This record gives sequence, structure tokens and C-alpha cells, in this order.
Amino acid sequence: MRIIKYGSQDTDFYEQTLHLRNKVLRQPLGKSIFEEDLTIEKENDFYGWEKERQIIATLSIYTKENKVAQLTAFAVEPTYQNKGYGNRLLEFLLDDLGKKGYERVDVSARSSAKTFYEKSGFMVLGNPVVNVALGTEDYLMTRVINFSVK
Repeated sequence: MRIIKYGSQDTDFYEQTLHLRNKVLRQPLGKSIFEEDLTIEKENDFYGWEKERQIIATLSIYTKENKVAQLTAFAVEPTYQNKGYGNRLLEFLLDDLGKKGYERVDVSARSSAKTFYEKSGFMVLGNPVVNVALGTEDYLMTRVINFSVK
């Protein structure tokens, strides 16, 4: 198993990412990712755990503003949840962003993921907000990226 970086043009991994995100992030809400306009993520950078050519965990980022990344679309295959894959993927992302000169990463986290992000060093920015498109309660969270040359 290894962590990889890819883009939407890497059709095999991207297609797997969409199915994983749909399973974990949309189907429980009675929605389908395949009904959404996905062109907005065309330029995103994707990171994923790949095991035997299968994506078992994924997340995506885009540049929100100078030196600030927005984390989005974080999903882990249910059979691999609570085994450290999400933590390691997030740490890999933070290290990579630090090397690229990013100073902060923001996320809009569902209530069910708030504790995970807090344990990973993210701070809540105010009260929860309603994600109208998904009908979820989200927390705006941020984390300073501590870059250190290794």
C-alpha cells in the first residue's frame, strides 16, 4: 500500500475516488455525487491510499487563497476506517503542503468528523453552519501548517 497524488485527468483513480466519495459521503444522505457539477474540482489535487490499484481513502485540495489550501472530499472506505489510514493520509497532505509553502489548511467538516479534525490539530472557527446543498451541519475549521525540512 502506498499514498499517491493524482488529478482528475487520471481517470482510473479519479473514477474510483468518485465511487468511494459517493458511497461514504453522499449515499448516507440519500444523494448521488454523479448528479453534481464536478467541473469545479477539475484542477484539484487528489491524494489517496492505493492498495493493489484500488483507492481505499481519498481527499482533495485546492488553493483557496495565497498560501492557504482548502481540504475537501475526504473519504475512507468503511472497512479501513478507524485504522489510522485517514490520519496518515492527512499527515502526508500537511507535509506536502508545507513543502510547497502553504501556511494553513481550512476545511468545512461535518459534525460527525469534527472530533477527528480536532484530534488532528484543527481549530473550530465559530458556530456550525448549514450546508444547504447537502443538508448537513458543518464546522469551519483551520490548521496552521508547521513546515520543517526533513
